[in-house]
Amino acid sequence: MDSSVFAIQGFLDEPRLPASVATTTSRGKPALAMMWFVAEEGRLWFHTPVPDGSPSPFLAAARDNREVAVMVATFAPPDDVRQVRMTGPARLEAKDVSRIRRIYERYVPGWSPSWAEHAASPDARLWSMSPDRGMAVAYPGLENRPVFRWSNAADGPFSP
Repeated sequence: MDSSVFAIQGFLDEPRLPASVATTTSRGKPALAMMWFVAEEGRLWFHTPVPDGSPSPFLAAARDNREVAVMVATFAPPDDVRQVRMTGPARLEAKDVSRIRRIYERYVPGWSPSWAEHAASPDARLWSMSPDRGMAVAYPGLENRPVFRWSNAADGPFSP
């Protein structure tokens, strides 16, 4: 895909775009959630609460290094229809309050003491996914355009 048509990293850097994240539960049932994220260092980073001490299916997937699917999209036809769909392994990460802050600053209008407390809380975990496979497409004016696909990280939009 011509980067002048659709700059994937630039798209993922746009503020307030949420990610749809999918995985399966421990019972094999589908789980889907909208999440805030930041795309850095060739990974997508998420901060997920651990409600009442029981981990979410997304944290369980990260703990077990299982694959998750992520889609970031706009849908404002006819002028702005863009999608990036990715799959790859998730993993738990060490707490990094500055990275967590960068996630939240993409979505909240101002950093406050309550957001700082939430970012540092032991009741949430930082995790990431490596987009090893995926596709990106844009439909300006709802015109068909070429789809950029990658099937390994080295060929993807985040490779150096």
